[in-house]
Amino acid sequence: MATTETYNYKVVRQFSIMTIVWGLVGMSVGVLIAAQLAWPVLNFDIPYLTFSRLRPLHTNAVIFAFGGCALFATSYY
Repeated sequence: MATTETYNYKVVRQFSIMTIVWGLVGMSVGVLIAAQLAWPVLNFDIPYLTFSRLRPLHTNAVIFAFGGCALFATSYY
C-alpha cells in the first residue's frame, strides 16, 4: 500500500491572490496621482489626496505589498 504525498498549494494561491489585489490597489493609486499631475482639479481641494501624500502610498504598495507577495508566492511554489 503506497501512499502519495501531495503538496498543499493553499499558501501559494493566497499569496497569488493578494499579489493581484495589491497590484490593482497600488497601480490604481499610481494612475490617480498621474492623472493629478495632468489635471490638478482631481485633488478635490482635500489635503490628504494631494500628489505628495499619495505618492509614498503608491510606491510602498507596489514595492513592498505587490512585490513582496509575488516573491513569496514564487518562492513557495
